[in-house]
Amino acid sequence: MFNLLFFLKYYQKYIKKIFYGILLSIINNLMNILLSIISGYLLTSTFLLGIKNYYIDYNYLIPATIIRIISIIKIITKYFEKIIQHNNTLFLLKNLRILILKKIFPLYPSNLITINNIEILNILISDIETLDFLYMKIISPIFIISIITLIILINLSFFDIIFSLILFITTIYLVLFYIFYFYNKGKIIGKKNINIKKKYYYFINNILSFYTEYKIFEDIKHIFNKIKILELKWQTIQSIQNNYNIQSQLLITSIIDINILLLLIYSHIYNIKLQHKFILFLLFLITFSKILFPLSNIFQNINEIFLSAKKIFNIIEQKPIICFINKNFNNNNSSLKLYIDNLSFYYNRKYPYILKNISLYIKKKQKIAITGHNGCGKSTLLMLLTRGWDPVKGNIYLNEYNLKKWSLSSLRKNISVMTQKIYLFSDTLKNNILLNNQNNININNDYLIEILKLVGLEKLLDNNTNLNEWMGEGGRILSGGELKKLGIARTILHNGNLILLDEPTEGLDIISSKKIINLILSIFQKKTIIFITHNINIMKKMDYIYFMDNGYLIEQGKYNNLINKKGYYWDYLKNNI
Repeated sequence: MFNLLFFLKYYQKYIKKIFYGILLSIINNLMNILLSIISGYLLTSTFLLGIKNYYIDYNYLIPATIIRIISIIKIITKYFEKIIQHNNTLFLLKNLRILILKKIFPLYPSNLITINNIEILNILISDIETLDFLYMKIISPIFIISIITLIILINLSFFDIIFSLILFITTIYLVLFYIFYFYNKGKIIGKKNINIKKKYYYFINNILSFYTEYKIFEDIKHIFNKIKILELKWQTIQSIQNNYNIQSQLLITSIIDINILLLLIYSHIYNIKLQHKFILFLLFLITFSKILFPLSNIFQNINEIFLSAKKIFNIIEQKPIICFINKNFNNNNSSLKLYIDNLSFYYNRKYPYILKNISLYIKKKQKIAITGHNGCGKSTLLMLLTRGWDPVKGNIYLNEYNLKKWSLSSLRKNISVMTQKIYLFSDTLKNNILLNNQNNININNDYLIEILKLVGLEKLLDNNTNLNEWMGEGGRILSGGELKKLGIARTILHNGNLILLDEPTEGLDIISSKKIINLILSIFQKKTIIFITHNINIMKKMDYIYFMDNGYLIEQGKYNNLINKKGYYWDYLKNNI
């Protein structure tokens, strides 16, 4: 409930827009009721007068004119109500999505470790649309039904207090029944609906992302069958919801019929001649029943809204675990020295430590390699150096300053990172290289072309579009080796003072690998470089090698010394060459 209160408070910012939409809806519904009352009065009066005196002069122009005026007002208010309600819906959904994205962008991997991309996409599409029900099917109908019912009961009390009380009691009974019956029914359906949507998005993402793999391993039928099962479950839920809506309408119709019956009994007992009033009441009750139809939607959808609101709120309430100070360092050096002091780290306290008591010192301009078996924590260590996470224990120092004392802009400016997985964005070749350097006036097209040629991607320029060639989905796809070269090109362009390279030659042939190694060491000659690698050709050229196993740094030294020592590193090479 607290989560829902947050969004109700959020809607206060747009109270004027919501107010105008509800006001027009109230006017439109009142015009419907008034039209029914006057039409009923006119029809009955005409009929009764016709029976009494066939030749009587009856002025039907005045009520007919009133009916026409009310109809015009009804059409105009309905038109503007639809426009305002539609615009309000789009406006609220847009701003909710912007709010969520603004909350997501400052978060770091440490925040998002429990949330995957599909979950975020599901929230941005499905849950936000569900939350739209809060306005369209909860807030708006509640205000409209409450205000119209109140207006009707007050006016009806002046006309006939007994009938007003009957209508009030039956309406209260109806609402209470809806609260207990349809709320409990909607609670089960809402939870199932949310879970099915979540699974559906997962399967659709798997097909779109891994279609080739599914085809190769002949598993495409299996995944399609799962989707069909989900669709059938979804259809079943929608059928149940439609069934509840039918039950709701039957219930309202029954209540209205009971009111009509009570009206007839009441008039008979007290010998009240209804005459022209009867059709007036009849048409009024029929119109009023249509206003009550959204009641079932309110209590059916409220549980689903609760669940969606909770998911959205869990993201909105998150604050960045990694906090940066605003003070910038003026680092005039072309390289950085790094000191890691007794560092330990885990992703989740439920699981064992990934890194254990790591200590190392890297001098300025030093080139070092960190190697070891897969899963020993090498890539994790690299991410800690960028503050993707903070250590659980220990500290990291850059130029004798704790990493936590560096501002975000200073850290990003001084550290160039090439991760193990290189992402190719659906954008132009130029933008895929530039990334965060879009507004750098010192970078021109000639310089970008030169970098592409240096890393061996000149083939990408063999077209009419040149740097404007579209890459990724709907465009040119790069091989694993080409992606590595693209990552190197990005690193060269960024040109930080500490270069972090995670498996830079993985997927490259021997000749390309040697060229890339020599290129890196040549261009970043005056920089501090950390390689995460299994490539023996890289390790032979390093000033120092650190060997990791099971989260520990168990051996370190120069290449020849480690070979002569015939320790852990020597055993590792012997078993992997």
